[in-house]
Amino acid sequence: MLNLIKTNFQDYLIFLKKPNPHPRHHKLSSSEKWKSLLIFILIDFLLVIPAVVIIYIIQEFSGLDIDNHAISDFSNSYGIALIIISGGIISPFIEEIIFRLPLNYKRNYLFKLVGLVIGKETVRNFWFRYYTIFFYLFVVAFGAVHISNYKDESIGIILLSPLLVLPQIIGGTVIAYLRMNLGFFWGFLQHALFNSALMIFAFYFNVEEKVMINNDDYKLKIEVAQNRFGNDKTIKINKEIDLTTEIKTQYATFNQVAREFNWEIIEQKENYKHFNIDFEVKNTNTNINSDSVLQHHLRGIIEED
Repeated sequence: MLNLIKTNFQDYLIFLKKPNPHPRHHKLSSSEKWKSLLIFILIDFLLVIPAVVIIYIIQEFSGLDIDNHAISDFSNSYGIALIIISGGIISPFIEEIIFRLPLNYKRNYLFKLVGLVIGKETVRNFWFRYYTIFFYLFVVAFGAVHISNYKDESIGIILLSPLLVLPQIIGGTVIAYLRMNLGFFWGFLQHALFNSALMIFAFYFNVEEKVMINNDDYKLKIEVAQNRFGNDKTIKINKEIDLTTEIKTQYATFNQVAREFNWEIIEQKENYKHFNIDFEVKNTNTNINSDSVLQHHLRGIIEED
């Protein structure tokens, strides 16, 4: 198996040095194509990891609002099923039609249309002569369109955009290789499976427990969710005279909770996390200020980042 992975990866590197404009998928059996597909899903994940680390470093030290992401907004509004259908099937199919289908001249309908005007052979020869340039133009264009995912339009985002879309550029080379060596369907399938796997991973590892306190006076549990995945925001507060005895929230942001208690709100770019809070005062005779306790822990979680 390791030898097969090594052979496929070496062939991929050779292809990137000089992209071959002639498809080779007719030479492979279905079994060989499935093996190659699974291998390149693994290779894609491994190649993208260093790029993700670079983005993490940029996020930590640049002060840019990288978390203000269009995909996060989409994930907050819809359930996981619709997200997978849209981001794992529909979007990859449209992107493959635009950025990978034309890599095979037989399916490059724009160039063929131009050929009707200035000569079929002239255009065809031009395509094959400069195929490497066209190949990488499609790869870079695929990566570039993903910079629109970042809602921050500052000059910093623009200057760092080649690094911020590096995962898509790397993925674009892998999918383009599969498109030319296995066929259009296999490139689309890799794109769809890769995206869907990321979304499912994000869904199941979305919630992290940050605080768990259970003493004689009160019980407090705080979970942080990066995305709502279509779940409704709820806030429930019970009071006895001036004492808040119970606070329960589901997928509420800090500012949504803050407005309930007249706290000072935070900047919107810091307000992207969603909190599941379960707070219960056990001893109503205590002098505990439940509002202050909750605000202290919530602000501490926000300031961690």
